[in-house]
Amino acid sequence: MGPYRLLFRLGEGGMGRVYLGRSPGGRTVAVKMVHAGMASAPGFRERFAREVRASQAVSGAGTVPVVAADPGAPVPWLASAFVAGPSLADAVYEHGPLPQRALWRLLSGLAVALETVHGGGLVHRDLKPSDVLLSLDEPLLIDFGIARAADETALTGTGMVVGSPGYMSPEQAEGREVTAPSDVFSLGAVLAYAAIGRGPFGAGSGPELLYRIVHREPDLTGVPEDFAAVVGECLDKEPGRRPSPEELRNRAEDAVGQGTDGPDWLPAPIASAIARKAEQLLNLEAADGGRTPRTAVVTEADAGRAGGHRPGPAPFFPSAPPTTPRTPPPGPFGPYGPNVAWHKEPLHLRPDPRRRSWVAPWVQRGALGKPLLCLIALVPLTVLLWIGSDLVELRRQHPRAGMDSGIQRLSEWALSDGWRAPLTVLLLLALVVLQVFRGRLQRHPGYVIRLWAAAGAVYWMLVSVTVVLAALWTLGLGWSTDTQVNTGVMTTAGITFYVLAVECLVAPVTLIGGLVRLVSSLTGPVARPAVPDP
Repeated sequence: MGPYRLLFRLGEGGMGRVYLGRSPGGRTVAVKMVHAGMASAPGFRERFAREVRASQAVSGAGTVPVVAADPGAPVPWLASAFVAGPSLADAVYEHGPLPQRALWRLLSGLAVALETVHGGGLVHRDLKPSDVLLSLDEPLLIDFGIARAADETALTGTGMVVGSPGYMSPEQAEGREVTAPSDVFSLGAVLAYAAIGRGPFGAGSGPELLYRIVHREPDLTGVPEDFAAVVGECLDKEPGRRPSPEELRNRAEDAVGQGTDGPDWLPAPIASAIARKAEQLLNLEAADGGRTPRTAVVTEADAGRAGGHRPGPAPFFPSAPPTTPRTPPPGPFGPYGPNVAWHKEPLHLRPDPRRRSWVAPWVQRGALGKPLLCLIALVPLTVLLWIGSDLVELRRQHPRAGMDSGIQRLSEWALSDGWRAPLTVLLLLALVVLQVFRGRLQRHPGYVIRLWAAAGAVYWMLVSVTVVLAALWTLGLGWSTDTQVNTGVMTTAGITFYVLAVECLVAPVTLIGGLVRLVSSLTGPVARPAVPDP
């Protein structure tokens, strides 16, 4: 694409696809190719060229410069410097919210970036977590100014409002003029996301989010108190009452001291992830060695000419979830209705404002991480709890004649029924406790989560042993009772035994799995603090 050889696809956004490219001189860039449908809209290329020229004129702290573009190409494209760091959306998704000191540094860096953008006469118009890249030195802002061309095209064409509903300003949601204070509102929403792992207006469909943005106050529960005051001012409904980027920068520098950038501003897990990604890029360059073809992937432009395939998602940084907006579906309307374009941010469960820990995914995944599945085994045990005394009484009144010694011993053990009922009741109560704790694990410190995981493993092992014992108990009473006895109790006991026999086939696997899970619970990582110590 132009002078750049495209290596593979990095992601996809509302305007187009983004590829990792390399210039003939070896410079690594991110190449964004505009979707064909948008490129063919009347007047888009002219607006795109104007915004590209303005973006190229903006260069300064906190921004990723646009280094080349060709609005007149069959597929319009632009190239910007490549940053080997995760977006804010990816970082929060993978590692949880940022600690307070990092939040102030994030505010300072993005305020400087907005000063640079606004000083160049641009407005970002679509600031969201996936537009903020985290480098070891500072946060960086991308896609500034380019969204304006898409926004004007949508307004000219279908009346849609381009933007991410959870991060739009009220004036943008209502279709009013979008000015620099609109970016400050979006910045406030991004900062809230960085602090608590969710947007300040919750989750839901586009119309729901837009209604809350215009008519409801933001939910800043969980945001550190001093920082929440600044975020609340950014999220003021009236543009004129929002602070300027310069004021925000000064307040952030006062909070953490002068010089808010530097290699130690990020938590250690995120800094380590950036270092690993940089190493991947170096390994890629070493492996490439100039031996790959001139075009390393088939783009939409190549596919249209030669009937090739479209490239799939890149294997670069495979651990990161999809965070960029997705392409609107065919037709003038997206799923949010006629006035909102379809964008998709990472999906999160609504965090508990009392969250104390981020639980490792394996703790609650898999069958053994779901205590409620034990009901499959506890149902026949509960049936035996109901008919057990009647079954013992039938055995005593109608013993079977001519029993061999093995059946006789099994029968005598079954008649000494002092363990079954208390153990069944204990399992039922333990199930309730484990299930209640499962829904609130994030409210507890790490050692409680470790105890829960270990208790769940022991619980599954105990259920497996109990199922085997209950099957033997039912078998002992059934074989030692006169076969001429034909009552509803005996029929129910027979059906229950067959169910228990099937469960006994699974019991050894569950027992071994519970043992492995117990070891993992005691020795492996199960949780970490929701707000790491900076």
